[in-house]
Amino acid sequence: MSISARSISGIKYVDAAQLYQWLKSGETSLSQPFQVIDVRGSDYVAGHIKGCWNYPYKRLASDDTFMRQLIERLYQACKDADSDSINVVFHCAQSQQRGPAAAMKLLRELSDNELDNFNVCVLRGGFNHWQDVYGDDSTVTEDYQPDIWSW
Repeated sequence: MSISARSISGIKYVDAAQLYQWLKSGETSLSQPFQVIDVRGSDYVAGHIKGCWNYPYKRLASDDTFMRQLIERLYQACKDADSDSINVVFHCAQSQQRGPAAAMKLLRELSDNELDNFNVCVLRGGFNHWQDVYGDDSTVTEDYQPDIWSW
Protein backbone atom coordinates (compact mmCIF):
# COMPACT_ATOMS: atom_id res chain seq x y z
CA MET A 1 0.00 0.00 0.00
CA SER A 2 1.35 3.40 -0.91
CA ILE A 3 1.02 6.54 1.15
CA SER A 4 -0.83 8.21 -1.75
CA ALA A 5 -3.62 5.63 -1.41
CA ARG A 6 -4.73 7.48 1.72
CA SER A 7 -4.08 11.04 0.58
CA ILE A 8 -6.28 13.45 -1.30
CA SER A 9 -3.96 13.16 -4.30
CA GLY A 10 -4.84 9.47 -4.46
CA ILE A 11 -8.54 10.12 -4.96
CA LYS A 12 -9.74 9.28 -8.46
CA TYR A 13 -12.60 11.06 -10.17
CA VAL A 14 -15.36 9.59 -12.32
CA ASP A 15 -17.14 11.71 -14.90
CA ALA A 16 -20.93 11.71 -15.12
CA ALA A 17 -20.80 10.08 -18.57
CA GLN A 18 -18.69 7.22 -17.24
CA LEU A 19 -21.01 6.66 -14.26
CA TYR A 20 -23.98 6.80 -16.62
CA GLN A 21 -22.47 3.96 -18.65
CA TRP A 22 -21.87 1.94 -15.48
CA LEU A 23 -25.50 2.43 -14.44
CA LYS A 24 -26.78 1.40 -17.84
CA SER A 25 -24.64 -1.77 -17.94
CA GLY A 26 -24.79 -2.59 -14.22
CA GLU A 27 -21.01 -2.76 -13.86
CA THR A 28 -17.83 -0.86 -14.58
CA SER A 29 -15.85 -1.25 -17.80
CA LEU A 30 -13.73 -3.82 -15.94
CA SER A 31 -16.83 -5.88 -15.07
CA GLN A 32 -16.56 -4.87 -11.43
CA PRO A 33 -19.50 -3.99 -9.20
CA PHE A 34 -19.93 -0.40 -8.07
CA GLN A 35 -21.95 1.51 -5.52
CA VAL A 36 -22.81 5.20 -5.51
CA ILE A 37 -22.78 6.83 -2.07
CA ASP A 38 -24.66 10.13 -1.86
CA VAL A 39 -23.42 12.03 1.19
CA ARG A 40 -25.83 14.94 0.91
CA GLY A 41 -28.14 15.67 3.81
CA SER A 42 -31.51 17.37 3.32
CA ASP A 43 -30.69 18.20 -0.32
CA TYR A 44 -30.96 14.47 -1.13
CA VAL A 45 -34.76 14.60 -1.28
CA ALA A 46 -34.99 16.64 -4.50
CA GLY A 47 -33.47 13.89 -6.62
CA HIS A 48 -30.69 11.34 -6.51
CA ILE A 49 -28.84 8.85 -8.65
CA LYS A 50 -30.82 5.65 -9.04
CA GLY A 51 -29.69 2.91 -6.67
CA CYS A 52 -27.46 5.15 -4.60
CA TRP A 53 -27.17 4.81 -0.85
CA ASN A 54 -27.69 7.96 1.20
CA TYR A 55 -25.10 8.24 3.98
CA PRO A 56 -25.11 11.92 5.04
CA TYR A 57 -21.62 13.27 5.54
CA LYS A 58 -22.49 15.01 8.78
CA ARG A 59 -23.25 11.62 10.37
CA LEU A 60 -20.34 9.81 8.65
CA ALA A 61 -17.96 12.43 10.02
CA SER A 62 -19.21 12.17 13.59
CA ASP A 63 -20.23 8.52 13.98
CA ASP A 64 -17.55 5.84 13.45
CA THR A 65 -20.18 3.12 13.85
CA PHE A 66 -22.13 4.57 10.92
CA MET A 67 -18.98 4.46 8.74
CA ARG A 68 -18.34 0.86 9.79
CA GLN A 69 -21.95 -0.01 8.85
CA LEU A 70 -21.30 1.46 5.40
CA ILE A 71 -18.15 -0.65 5.05
CA GLU A 72 -19.99 -3.82 6.06
CA ARG A 73 -22.78 -3.03 3.59
CA LEU A 74 -20.16 -2.55 0.84
CA TYR A 75 -18.63 -5.92 1.72
CA GLN A 76 -22.08 -7.48 1.41
CA ALA A 77 -22.49 -5.87 -2.01
CA CYS A 78 -19.16 -7.45 -3.04
CA LYS A 79 -20.32 -10.81 -1.79
CA ASP A 80 -23.67 -10.47 -3.58
CA ALA A 81 -21.81 -9.69 -6.82
CA ASP A 82 -19.39 -12.57 -6.24
CA SER A 83 -16.48 -10.15 -6.32
CA ASP A 84 -13.45 -9.43 -4.14
CA SER A 85 -13.58 -5.69 -4.76
CA ILE A 86 -16.01 -2.87 -5.41
CA ASN A 87 -15.85 0.61 -6.92
CA VAL A 88 -17.28 3.15 -4.50
CA VAL A 89 -18.35 6.48 -5.99
CA PHE A 90 -18.95 9.27 -3.47
CA HIS A 91 -20.68 12.52 -4.29
CA CYS A 92 -22.40 15.48 -2.72
CA ALA A 93 -23.95 18.52 -4.40
CA GLN A 94 -20.77 19.68 -6.16
CA SER A 95 -18.26 17.03 -4.99
CA GLN A 96 -15.96 19.73 -3.73
CA GLN A 97 -16.21 19.20 0.05
CA ARG A 98 -18.47 16.51 1.50
CA GLY A 99 -17.94 13.94 -1.28
CA PRO A 100 -14.13 14.04 -1.26
CA ALA A 101 -14.06 14.27 2.56
CA ALA A 102 -16.26 11.16 2.85
CA ALA A 103 -14.03 9.32 0.37
CA MET A 104 -10.97 10.22 2.47
CA LYS A 105 -12.72 9.16 5.67
CA LEU A 106 -13.48 5.76 4.16
CA LEU A 107 -9.87 5.33 2.99
CA ARG A 108 -8.57 6.22 6.44
CA GLU A 109 -11.05 3.91 8.17
CA LEU A 110 -9.99 0.87 6.14
CA SER A 111 -7.20 -1.35 7.41
CA ASP A 112 -4.23 -2.00 5.12
CA ASN A 113 -5.68 -5.45 4.36
CA GLU A 114 -9.06 -3.98 3.42
CA LEU A 115 -7.72 -1.24 1.15
CA ASP A 116 -7.39 -3.49 -1.91
CA ASN A 117 -11.10 -4.34 -1.77
CA PHE A 118 -12.21 -0.78 -2.45
CA ASN A 119 -11.59 1.44 -5.47
CA VAL A 120 -12.70 4.78 -4.05
CA CYS A 121 -13.61 7.66 -6.34
CA VAL A 122 -15.64 10.87 -6.43
CA LEU A 123 -18.21 11.93 -9.02
CA ARG A 124 -16.83 14.98 -10.81
CA GLY A 125 -19.25 17.90 -10.50
CA GLY A 126 -21.46 16.10 -8.00
CA PHE A 127 -25.23 15.91 -8.24
CA ASN A 128 -25.45 19.50 -9.52
CA HIS A 129 -23.71 18.46 -12.73
CA TRP A 130 -25.43 15.06 -12.84
CA GLN A 131 -28.90 16.61 -12.72
CA ASP A 132 -27.96 19.09 -15.47
CA VAL A 133 -27.18 16.18 -17.79
CA TYR A 134 -29.28 13.25 -16.54
CA GLY A 135 -31.88 14.71 -14.18
CA ASP A 136 -34.79 14.06 -16.53
CA ASP A 137 -33.65 10.49 -17.29
CA SER A 138 -35.69 8.35 -14.89
CA THR A 139 -33.65 5.29 -15.78
CA VAL A 140 -30.69 6.77 -13.87
CA THR A 141 -32.19 9.49 -11.65
CA GLU A 142 -34.93 9.01 -9.04
CA ASP A 143 -37.31 11.47 -7.34
CA TYR A 144 -36.01 14.34 -9.47
CA GLN A 145 -37.70 17.69 -8.84
CA PRO A 146 -36.40 20.02 -11.55
CA ASP A 147 -38.00 23.15 -10.05
CA ILE A 148 -35.75 22.73 -7.00
CA TRP A 149 -32.65 22.69 -9.23
CA SER A 150 -33.55 25.54 -11.59
CA TRP A 151 -31.51 28.68 -11.09
